[in-house]
Amino acid sequence: MTKIGKKEFYVVALMLFAMFFGAGNFILPPKLGVDSGSNFYLAILFFCVTGVALPVLGVAAVAKAGTLKELASRVNVSFAIIFVAAIYITIGPLVAIPRASTMPYEIMILPFIPSENNIYFLAFYSFIYFALNYYICLNPSTILDTLGKYLTPALLILIAVFFISAFVLAEVNIAEPNANYINHPVASAFVEGYQTMDALAALVFGISVVGALKSLGVKNKHQLSLLTIKAGLFSGVILIIVYFALGYLGYVYGNTFKDASNGAVLLSLISNDLFGSFGRFILGITALLACLTTTIGLIGSSASYFSSVTKISYKTWVIVWVVASFLLSIQGLTQILKVSIPILIAIYPIAIVLIILSLINNLINESKIIYRFSVYTAAFIGILNAIDSSSLSINEVKILTYLGIDKFLNILPFYSSMLGWIVPVIIMFIISYIIEIFSKKDSF
Repeated sequence: MTKIGKKEFYVVALMLFAMFFGAGNFILPPKLGVDSGSNFYLAILFFCVTGVALPVLGVAAVAKAGTLKELASRVNVSFAIIFVAAIYITIGPLVAIPRASTMPYEIMILPFIPSENNIYFLAFYSFIYFALNYYICLNPSTILDTLGKYLTPALLILIAVFFISAFVLAEVNIAEPNANYINHPVASAFVEGYQTMDALAALVFGISVVGALKSLGVKNKHQLSLLTIKAGLFSGVILIIVYFALGYLGYVYGNTFKDASNGAVLLSLISNDLFGSFGRFILGITALLACLTTTIGLIGSSASYFSSVTKISYKTWVIVWVVASFLLSIQGLTQILKVSIPILIAIYPIAIVLIILSLINNLINESKIIYRFSVYTAAFIGILNAIDSSSLSINEVKILTYLGIDKFLNILPFYSSMLGWIVPVIIMFIISYIIEIFSKKDSF
């Protein structure tokens, strides 16, 4: 069994943290601090369940399964192809890349331009941003690795400075919780954690950690799984500290900047209050470099995956992702966040159920019946919840009302909290587990 030193382990663990920590991780906790108000401490706790605990478990699940494709194939090969593609598209050009690209713009450029000219400045900024992404993706350089080594410590120091400054200097002005955090504080925070997308990303990143450990000479499968889980736990602890620090900023400034349209605007206003325009500029530049490394990594990995499963070249996929991301980014951060909610409500239940089933795989003997009953149920209810959380409504989809689905949903526990999939999945898991037991008895 190969042993690795503490230094090598910390490098791998910090690499995983850097992979997780993108635009959403930066901008969501401060907005949560504003929206949850006096319920902040409860909210940040359950935000960390989906924002930290699930990603750590996701890394462990993939480490146990081998790859995301192998894990998803336990349901069905066709399902695996669709689900893996959906993960890459969601954490790539559909949501994560446009969101990351627009965050620096809203922090350091938007405050200084007239609102009527915003679309022109955003389009110009996005064009330059994605042109740079395109160039670097086709001409990879060690500059990204160099930036990565210094950016993570710089980000952590910057967040620490902001937190300490707010703790010492800011006048505490806590907002009243909004309706969601009054009526459903736990569920609202849990679902808000979906928007980090880290549980989805963990299903892809897990294999990267395994690869990094293999390059250090670790070959034993059990040791690889154990070290991957430890790296996930270490990065998870840092994420919890960072989320609390960023959430606290929004919490103490809640009533002061309660009208901020999104977390990036909120951080910009807070940095300006604490350090003036210089603070806003430093925050924006740091965010720009961090988001640049993130989007280049996502474009490159998505293009590599799709070129490996199609006959289309890597370069062509890079062009497709860059153009798609550019077109979506010019919609603005607030609109991107709004559109992302239904998508994540649909896909997250599937990811959560797959992660849990992978972790108890030995207990259920990789039963296809259990995987299919549980995952398909999560997918069905998740999609219905997503329709209801979008501009549509179940009542507007005639075939669903004809089948009486709307009446069924009205009595479904937690459906109004966008967690309607939980009880049906538990029921289907129990039913499929019983079927599995009896089918094995019949085979003897």
